[in-house]
Amino acid sequence: MQDTKGKVILSLLAGATAGIVAGLLLAPETGDETRSGLKKSASKLSDDLSKLLKEGLSRVNSLKSDAPVSDQQQADRSAADNLLSSLDRPSGPSISEAGFTHDGDSDYDGIGGDARHYPGSIH
Repeated sequence: MQDTKGKVILSLLAGATAGIVAGLLLAPETGDETRSGLKKSASKLSDDLSKLLKEGLSRVNSLKSDAPVSDQQQADRSAADNLLSSLDRPSGPSISEAGFTHDGDSDYDGIGGDARHYPGSIH
């Protein structure tokens, strides 16, 4: 198999050069007109993006400061806090109502040879 990487790169460079030359020769405006048009477009786009960003930030700030926390939101927050704090507590083996020790697996009754209940098994 021959090394054709050099030929491919040379072909790509030749094609890109031909495209650039054709674009410059067939352009409907002069270079100065093209550059000024690009500057105007970039400036307008920058102004529009800046305006959108300022509007978005003002909306977010107004929502933060104006909206009082409802009872439902407060209840949701405290429930989420309780859930997160319960996740931080260590959960060691507990004794179920039947007297079997298990590691929080609610369907494990302590009887049988189910492989998923042995330490080190992959669930």
